Amino acid sequence: MNIKKKPILVTGGAGCVGSNIVKKLEKRGAEVTVIDNLSAYPFDYLHEYGVGHMENVNFIKGDINDHELISELISKNDIVIHAAALADVGACVRNPHDEFLTNVRATQNILEVCKNEEIQKFVFISSASVYGEPNGQIFKEGDACFPVSNYGLSKYWGEQQTRLYHDLYELPTTSIRFFSVYGSPQTPKQGSHSWAVAIFSMLAKKRKPITVFGDGNQIRDFTHVSDIAESVVRSIDKDSTNGQFFNSGTGKPTKVNDIVKYVFENIEEVPIQYKPHPPGDPFGGYAENTLMKKLLDWEPEYTLQNGIKEYFEWLDDNEHLIPEWT
Repeated sequence: MNIKKKPILVTGGAGCVGSNIVKKLEKRGAEVTVIDNLSAYPFDYLHEYGVGHMENVNFIKGDINDHELISELISKNDIVIHAAALADVGACVRNPHDEFLTNVRATQNILEVCKNEEIQKFVFISSASVYGEPNGQIFKEGDACFPVSNYGLSKYWGEQQTRLYHDLYELPTTSIRFFSVYGSPQTPKQGSHSWAVAIFSMLAKKRKPITVFGDGNQIRDFTHVSDIAESVVRSIDKDSTNGQFFNSGTGKPTKVNDIVKYVFENIEEVPIQYKPHPPGDPFGGYAENTLMKKLLDWEPEYTLQNGIKEYFEWLDDNEHLIPEWT
């Protein structure tokens, strides 16, 4: 499927991941519509993150739970990339009702409209949090999943429902399990214990101590947001991804303590404080990404060192976006 001139709807397209997806779609000549309620951050991220300045992108301020609006938008598009979510483990633990409405009910409604409109492709943005805490530390798509947070559970439900809509109703779908996303223009949210690269970098910028939860030996597969976005865009025009869910990650484990080390390669060191491990936050693992490489004929391009360097370059020009609470 050639996406040039293709009308594509991106839910949550103004945020960090969404804006990177939209930029790649626009560069390929797609006709992009973004729906976003702009509630994720207390600043004008529509323009700070770039989507508001893109003349060829049609932006709609609205909520994905607005059934009438979402139905109208889907009817005008051939492809739907569903990136909107309450996308923070801590926020979902604190607000389970909001998490259910946004991550489960809205996803069901969108899937049903896509089926009725015979959409050419539906891409669901999932998460490595679906795995929970497997013993092997490496996450494979065929592993049993036992999420340890309601966020992870909602993503697991969403990707499985997405698969069923392919199997039962012949809707072309795919789900992509994101691993630990970092890179510009990521901005942490208050109360979050995710997004270690952004939080550590901003704290160091402000010459404040860095807080590490647990002993810092928990591992993640830190994957640059540009590479994450590329995996989404590449999944659209490949029939081999239909009915599939797959990992999007580097395939390399990194300890949180190592992130601190890489951050200090870009800025003068600050003190490190260790605090207890928060509930619902997995000890982690890393991606088995063989399937991703096979389906997309591609693999991530950013090394962690280069990716953190890129983030600091962005941060140097956007210090005004460092939250006061940091």
